[in-house]
Amino acid sequence: MSLKRIELTKGVYLNLYNTDKFKTNYLSVSFAQELLRDTVSYNALLPLILTRGTVSYPTMEKMSIALDELYATTINTRCFKKGEIQFVGFNMGILNNAYAPDGCDILGGALDILNEVIFKPCTENGGFLEKYLETEKKNLCDRIASQINNKNSYAVSRANEEMCKNEAYGIPSLGYAEDVMKADGKTLYEHYRSLLKTARVEIFFVGVCDEQTVEKIKNALCFEPREEKELVTKVIRKAKSVKEVTEPQAVTQAKLSLGFRSGKVLCDGDYYKFVMFNDIFGSSPTSKLFMNVRERLSLCYYCRSIPEPQKGVMIVAAGIEAKNKMTAQNEILKQLQDIADAKITDDEMFSARSSILNSYRELDDSPESIESWYLGRMLAGMNDSPAMAAEQIKTVTKEDVAEVARGITLDTVYFMEPTLKEEAENE
Repeated sequence: MSLKRIELTKGVYLNLYNTDKFKTNYLSVSFAQELLRDTVSYNALLPLILTRGTVSYPTMEKMSIALDELYATTINTRCFKKGEIQFVGFNMGILNNAYAPDGCDILGGALDILNEVIFKPCTENGGFLEKYLETEKKNLCDRIASQINNKNSYAVSRANEEMCKNEAYGIPSLGYAEDVMKADGKTLYEHYRSLLKTARVEIFFVGVCDEQTVEKIKNALCFEPREEKELVTKVIRKAKSVKEVTEPQAVTQAKLSLGFRSGKVLCDGDYYKFVMFNDIFGSSPTSKLFMNVRERLSLCYYCRSIPEPQKGVMIVAAGIEAKNKMTAQNEILKQLQDIADAKITDDEMFSARSSILNSYRELDDSPESIESWYLGRMLAGMNDSPAMAAEQIKTVTKEDVAEVARGITLDTVYFMEPTLKEEAENE
């Protein structure tokens, strides 16, 4: 099964994945723009303020009641990046009309609410309500500040930030607290009016989508045409030198994040070879990093590779004892070199292939996974289904994997240096 893509008007797209697998339909609306320091923080703030209240539902309580009456329809805000493109908007979980015992048009009601959220937000004096805005500014700043609390993901983010310091990808998708705090109701509303007219709009619907469903979506989400802007992610294929960054933190477990330029991006057409490499290298329980660096040598508590297919970067993240930094780093690089030298067993090829094919089959179990797959493909100018990609995976050879490894270069070494002893952290 593949995705059907319809251009509703210039710069506005409806992506349909027709399936009767789920009782709950999935609908999302995202505004896509370049990831820029000047706009990233305001963009991240917008979905939060837009869901605080509308003309017909001026409070969160009234909106919540209206959603509950539609068989517990949900609406969630979203803000993320793919490559150097920021996406902000909403997604909804909507019970299929066929399961409504009273014949309620659940989808129609949900679309009416979403229409209000997008086109009729609460305003005063030509701007968003200041009392709502101040609350959401604090919420977003708290969320930005709290990212450091998860040291594993924070170390990965910091490695990406340092590696791509002078590139758009180094900008965090949630923005910067100091920029968030500068927002006022009028300025943010003016920014939203501009976003509403200029940003590319991507609408995804996963569920039973007949002609009637499509018409309801078209009528409820009626955007103005806008100038088509090409959304591009700048790719650096090879690292020029290795950057070393050490950051002391109040933790007992050190974090080592190695940032690589992979030399491969999704739009290359043969990225499936990198997918196979990544599974063998570090993304599965049978990978070389897991089996050797973690299990055989006990050099880390965890060790995995995390690629970004749009940008062509890869982070190897490990939790280690500080004294093992160089030993662990050298062993990670040795495992990469072993693959480059085609030291790959038949069992490793079989395990990796089986793992990837199974993960592709499981994609169909989640509407969010389906959307993420096709959104990434769309940005790369592709429309292949997981089943089509699976056929490519079956053709990958050991030499293909080795060739990928030979094109990978180390760019950045980020080390989170612990300043606490275990007893102090426990206290």
